[in-house]
Amino acid sequence: MGLSEILLILVVVLILFGPEDLPVIARSIGKVVFEIRKATLELTKEFQNTIDTPSNIMNKAFEQTTSTRASSQDTHQPESAETSKPEEELLTYEDEIPKDPLAELPSDMVSYEEKGASR
Repeated sequence: MGLSEILLILVVVLILFGPEDLPVIARSIGKVVFEIRKATLELTKEFQNTIDTPSNIMNKAFEQTTSTRASSQDTHQPESAETSKPEEELLTYEDEIPKDPLAELPSDMVSYEEKGASR
């Protein structure tokens, strides 16, 4: 927009709304423009985050894989029976002792009978 077009718009607005309402209208337009820019920026950030998330996950996994390989190659020595590290022991479901969630409650509050069950 050129200077002459802006001046023409300002004159038309001044004639339509008058000098008293012009500051209020300008303030309202400024707030609307600010909110639109803010919403646009938030959407842009959200879209960029959504697009970057899968590649960030892949990059982290790749870095972990390469750093693990590099550290194992740097420290790789022939292992003997004396220097070998024991493998981590994996826990299975059978190793866990199931806890009774009702055992922590007072005995007068707990009933193991089914209420309303007919046999």
